[in-house]
Amino acid sequence: MDKGLKIVFEVEEEELVTADKKINRHTLDLIAMILTNLMNGQTQVILVSAGAIAAGVEKLELKEYPQTLFEKQAIAAIGQVELIRRYQNIFDMYNQMIGQVLIDRSILKNPKRQINAKNTFEKLLKLNVIPIINENDVTSIDDIEEEDNYPLTAIVANIAKAHLLIQLNEDFTFNVIEQSKKQIKVIRDKNELLEYIENYEIEISKEEKQSLFPYSMEEYQTV
Repeated sequence: MDKGLKIVFEVEEEELVTADKKINRHTLDLIAMILTNLMNGQTQVILVSAGAIAAGVEKLELKEYPQTLFEKQAIAAIGQVELIRRYQNIFDMYNQMIGQVLIDRSILKNPKRQINAKNTFEKLLKLNVIPIINENDVTSIDDIEEEDNYPLTAIVANIAKAHLLIQLNEDFTFNVIEQSKKQIKVIRDKNELLEYIENYEIEISKEEKQSLFPYSMEEYQTV
């Protein structure tokens, strides 16, 4: 049944790579399985994924992680292509289409760009396509410098008017954040996550409709 539920799913580079800094196929498969399952159940899903630099390092077979900002930006440009290729290959196994979207935090200062992004998200989702989003590292360096994709994820969730924001943790547990609630609920595994989402009911008051996901994780409490 279509409840109109919309979710933004976030994965940071630390959760996406192995100990030797290579993209973890098992993690990609887990992400693809969960998100495809949700889409098949009429839940709309947007993925915000880091990992472009790690994918670039692996593609170039570099022995060391880049140190300078310019190196990181150049390698991210290579890695972004490789990362989306990896996602494409794994989602193809589940017969789920994806689309790549690159944005940056400066979109907050431009209402027209926000509307354009929102319209693009909505059209892709209507086409049953999962938008995969990352920062445009060539023109913006916020995520690279801070090594934190959460602010971008919150921006995407607010533009898309998502009901839930879900984060994959390194131990394969999940953080679930509801719109309007500054609380993190930790869920143990994928089966519990899918059950939680299946039973989740959208109940938003007039006041809550105006609320936003905070742009800093420091504003949340774990419950």
